[in-house]
Amino acid sequence: MRRWRTLQQRSSSMQPAENAPTIPRAVWIRALRWLLPLALLVFTFVLAGRELTTFDLRSLQRTLIAMPTPGAIGVAVFALASVAYTGLIDLAIARWLKFPIGTLPLLRLSFVANSLANTLNLSGAVGSGVRLLGLKGHGVSLRSGAALVGLQILSLPLGLSVLIIGALASGHLPAMPSHASRVLALIVLGASALYLPVYFVLTGRRGLMGWLPEDQGVPPLGLRAKLAALSLIDWVLAAATLWLCLALAGAHIGPFALLAAFGAAATLGLVSMIPGGLGVFDGLLLLALTSAGIPVGAAAAGLFLFRVVYYLLPMLLALWLGAGMLAQRMPALTRLRERMTAHPLIELLVVPAGYLANFGIRMLALLTFGAGVLLLIAAALPSLHQRIVHAGLDTMPVVLEGSHWLSVVIGVLLLGLARGIDGRLRLAYRAVQWLLWLAAILVLLKGLHWGQALFLLAVSLLLRIRRADFSRRAVRMASGVNLGWLLGLLFVVAVFFAVGLAEIFQVDSFDLLATGPHAHASRLGRGLGAALLGLSLYLVWQAFAVRKPKLPLPDAGEIDRMQALYARHGGGAFAHLGFMGDKHLFWGDGHRTLVTYGLIRDRLIALGAPSGDPAAQARCILDFRRYADSLGCVPVFYEVLELDLARFHDLGFDLFKLGELALIPLADFSMTGKRWEDLRQAINRAPREKLRCEIVNAPYDSTLLASLQAVSDAWLADKGAAEKGFSLGRFDPTYLARGPLVLVRQEDELVAFASLMPGYGAKGIAGIDLMRHIPDAPRGTMDLVFAYALQWAKSHDYAAFSLGMAPLSNVGTTPYARINERLAALAFRHGNRFYNYQGVRRYKEKFRPEWVGAYLAYPRGLWVPALLTDIAALVAGGYRRLVLPS
Repeated sequence: MRRWRTLQQRSSSMQPAENAPTIPRAVWIRALRWLLPLALLVFTFVLAGRELTTFDLRSLQRTLIAMPTPGAIGVAVFALASVAYTGLIDLAIARWLKFPIGTLPLLRLSFVANSLANTLNLSGAVGSGVRLLGLKGHGVSLRSGAALVGLQILSLPLGLSVLIIGALASGHLPAMPSHASRVLALIVLGASALYLPVYFVLTGRRGLMGWLPEDQGVPPLGLRAKLAALSLIDWVLAAATLWLCLALAGAHIGPFALLAAFGAAATLGLVSMIPGGLGVFDGLLLLALTSAGIPVGAAAAGLFLFRVVYYLLPMLLALWLGAGMLAQRMPALTRLRERMTAHPLIELLVVPAGYLANFGIRMLALLTFGAGVLLLIAAALPSLHQRIVHAGLDTMPVVLEGSHWLSVVIGVLLLGLARGIDGRLRLAYRAVQWLLWLAAILVLLKGLHWGQALFLLAVSLLLRIRRADFSRRAVRMASGVNLGWLLGLLFVVAVFFAVGLAEIFQVDSFDLLATGPHAHASRLGRGLGAALLGLSLYLVWQAFAVRKPKLPLPDAGEIDRMQALYARHGGGAFAHLGFMGDKHLFWGDGHRTLVTYGLIRDRLIALGAPSGDPAAQARCILDFRRYADSLGCVPVFYEVLELDLARFHDLGFDLFKLGELALIPLADFSMTGKRWEDLRQAINRAPREKLRCEIVNAPYDSTLLASLQAVSDAWLADKGAAEKGFSLGRFDPTYLARGPLVLVRQEDELVAFASLMPGYGAKGIAGIDLMRHIPDAPRGTMDLVFAYALQWAKSHDYAAFSLGMAPLSNVGTTPYARINERLAALAFRHGNRFYNYQGVRRYKEKFRPEWVGAYLAYPRGLWVPALLTDIAALVAGGYRRLVLPS
């Protein structure tokens, strides 16, 4: 002992007490948040283990199938009304806080928040986040919204506490199988019963309610009593829903005994912090019910139905309602996120709600897929089919068999068209609506199966309400999402075939044409053919209906409007290339902005940043992205300059450096000095070479155009190249007439020419586009062209002159660059056998220009080499001309 004390003293002398390692309290809290739910789950499963050993899954299945459909629908409606009732608590608090919100919008918001919180409650983040976002959309400040959220969270357990106080006072304790479980139940019930008086004490003190607005007093006693009464009715309705579910499953129990068991299980479910109390609530209730003499199969069936109608069904409805509500407020959501930087806690609560904005359509797609699965299940399972046929024995056999066969075809089509619903495809929406109504009629003809028909019609109604969201004309077929849906379709059809073939092989004397109530194998055999037909019809529909959109090229009138826009607002370094007429035009914001773009595969490749009003360019980028999305295409911006990078980054685009653009500031340009020595020599050498250079303006006569054509053809033949387009000029008399030409003649013969691109706007950038010369043109001819072009641009007061791109120049030069850019650097250093990358850079470097980076802006997740290949094919005029240039 003495030695141990000595070691302790020595250790203390080596390490001061204040530096002793301690475990932060936050670590303990995080550990408890994981350990407490786990401990409660383990304890619940240990207690319920003996009852689960006698559990019969088939008994549960038989009990669920035997439930009458009208009764299940009635319980579901009652459950939805019970969940909706909880919104009265929000309404009472909102009226006390004087929120400027109507009753129906507030109840709708409350239903969405409560339904999601019941099932997806991540420490209250989901329900609180949806409430804050919805309230903000109605003009409620964050502080006031947080006050409603806080008071609602405190008030919700009041009714549970009242229930438990009543159960304890009446002596109705939950039945438990052991002494330990009874002690635990008493402890939980006693702690929960204390919540009611503690709530009234704490909420009456202003010091403990500091999260309320400064000008708001504490909740008055009348409001607190009203909230307690509302919460009591809310919990009673939840218990009544459970009682109805148990009664429908054949598990009959007294209401007071159920209230006691329900209160204890609900309390432990809340304490566990598990979403919906899943596992803890169900296990304890199952334990209490079986201890009260309820058969385990009936109790489990009732609990399963309760989970479906009180948790799952409201959650699905809330996701659908919430998605529409949040989608309408996406601009408000964006502004809210921008203002959240000062409120990190509230921002954390709002983040889960943001994912709901587009979830409603995904849910509708899953419901459509589920409708197809339902039709195939009804056709594949003998027990279900015999039940259907038994109800329709008086129906004509041809109607029964035809309805069965068409149901399989429609089921497969719905499986496939679910992809179109997920992609908001307008054509898929119309087809699904017709198929759902036809399928509902068919299931009624097969045997008056009202449950299936109501489900199909409900899906149709939900789609109908969201019909405005189905605005896309195409979807991307070559995508991971499409592959996932297709694999799901093939998997379900394969399972259907496996069931069908297994049924056929079990019949000794199989007759494909046999009919009647007991000819299930024959009926299923014919269904396999129907499934193949449905799959074929879907693939044909996908190939022809979901096709690449046909986009018109601009006519002369649109090109004139383009020129007027450039004159009014200016244009970028590549604006003049829009006059070639080979690019489509996207007008944004009432013709205030313009994007010129090309289409290759499913890519919309825009050339440069938008032109037009600078104040509307960011909006134009977003509108173009939505436009591409509506066509099922990918928006890409090619050759975006450095000044625009921040805008594209903020709008969610990734960036890849393509190279650098050589710009000569014309304010510094003159023909004197060593920098321009090559140009002066070209001008001085021209008389000796008998060269004469001039700049001419349109219109051009036919004789000149013929000479230009001859020089161009000779240049192409010498290079073994073909005309290109998109980001490169091509020989086109109509295009050449949009700008001046630099002509170089030797004596009277035209030996070279270049088309000049005027600059647009106050800071316009001029440049050279098409440059052609005959193979034996004198040395220095192109320098002479550049000398005259620069002097022309200087005389017109343009800000800068573009010498064009140096592809892959200064790309991926550091070891920290992205892998795609480092591969591009290898191409720049070692790819001269395919393209003279370094030679282009050296030639332009002799003018000592300013180098401006040019980038590719593309949606996150795309593979850059594939994008660059698509752009190369677009410039070449298609993939065929890219592979076979001649």
